[in-house]
Parts: sequence; structure tokens; C-alpha cells
Amino acid sequence: LEEGLDTGPVYAEQRLAIGPEETAPELRSRLVELGTAMLVDLLRAPLPVARPQQGETTYAAKVEPSELRIDWTRTADEVHRLVRLGQAWTTFRDARLRILRARAAPGIALPGETDGVIVGTGSGVLELDEVQPEGKGRQPAAAWRNGARIQPGERFV
Repeated sequence: LEEGLDTGPVYAEQRLAIGPEETAPELRSRLVELGTAMLVDLLRAPLPVARPQQGETTYAAKVEPSELRIDWTRTADEVHRLVRLGQAWTTFRDARLRILRARAAPGIALPGETDGVIVGTGSGVLELDEVQPEGKGRQPAAAWRNGARIQPGERFV
């Protein structure tokens, strides 16, 4: 309709709440489902009168894998937001470990120090729910911890 990014007319819109624990892949899936239904409904009848877009044009640059590496000196809330983006990772015993689901929890531990489920951050702790070790499938963090046999004082890097 127009050459620019986010400059064309708007034929329909719908607001969607984002859950406090919802990940970017989960949100993307809901948006695809909602957008598909909206498009089908719009194409069933003549297009309504379009309105111009409002607000400033925004552009989100591609997130590089290095930006998804967890810095455990950040706060628990900051690390949690990174995990919700998807593909967040850390290393443990020189192998990559993806953190797929986690939440901020009460407690105190040194940054990166872990028992396999609780991990210290620069401020607070994160409780891991689901992880994916390098070369393996998704699994509950507690199951990974049991197999890893983590020793006291071990850390994520």
C-alpha cells in the first residue's frame, strides 16, 4: 500500500493484553491467530474505510544471539524479561544451557550461583521452571538439576 515501514492505512485493530509470564513465542502465536481471524473477517466483505496510522514509526532491530546471553549481575526482573524474549542462554560446565521459563522469586544468592533451580542475580533470585541443555530437549529445571548433580557453589557463567 505504501513503501514506508508502518505507514500504510489501518483497516482494523484489536488490543491484546500480554500476560506477566507470557513469552514472546507465546505472544507471537496468539497474534498470528488473532491477525488471521481479523484478516479473514475483513476479506469476507468490502473493505471498510481505512484510517491513517497514528504515532511515531517504530523499528525493532533483530536481536543477536550474543544479546540473549544472560548476565547474572543484572536484577532478577531484568533477567526474567530476557528469558521471556525466548532463546536466553547461559553456560554451565562449559556447555550452553537455554533458560526457557523462569520467574523472579524471593531469596538471596550470589550472581550466577545455582542449585539448578534457584539462581542468584545482581538483585534477587530467579526460579527456573524449564531449561534446554545443549544438544538435548526441553525439560523441567528440577529434572535437569537431578541429572547434573550440581555441587554447592557451582555457577552459571
